[in-house]
Amino acid sequence: MSSGEIKKVGMLVLMQNDLNKGVEFYKKLGLTLKFQLKDKWAEFRLGDIKIGLCPTKAEPFNRHSGIVLEVDDLSKTFKNLHKKGIEFVREPVEATHGVMASIKDPSGNILDLYQPTPEKVAELVKKVKQEEEKSK
Repeated sequence: MSSGEIKKVGMLVLMQNDLNKGVEFYKKLGLTLKFQLKDKWAEFRLGDIKIGLCPTKAEPFNRHSGIVLEVDDLSKTFKNLHKKGIEFVREPVEATHGVMASIKDPSGNILDLYQPTPEKVAELVKKVKQEEEKSK
């Protein structure tokens, strides 16, 4: 029986000024192309997530998509993608929760690459709890 609730993300769609350039870009990232309809649509799969590329005549927007792609070793990924000509708008930066970098696809969609550092998060949580205990 249907509950009428949202169950999962069905797909992420990124608008593309040049569908073929977009397809080549996402192939360089290592995503699996499921199919492409000439000048109409392309669909990739990354694990359980579908990523659709949709052509548009609009100007490039240079906007942050909010899409975060997780990697095991951002330093290695940075070097590999840089060799493939991927444009980075932000080189790897270390933060409390992990290491982040940002890339731009041919249509100006900005995506983040992320290497989690759960041990640093655990340290931070422990430190905050200790400070809370001291202040009681």
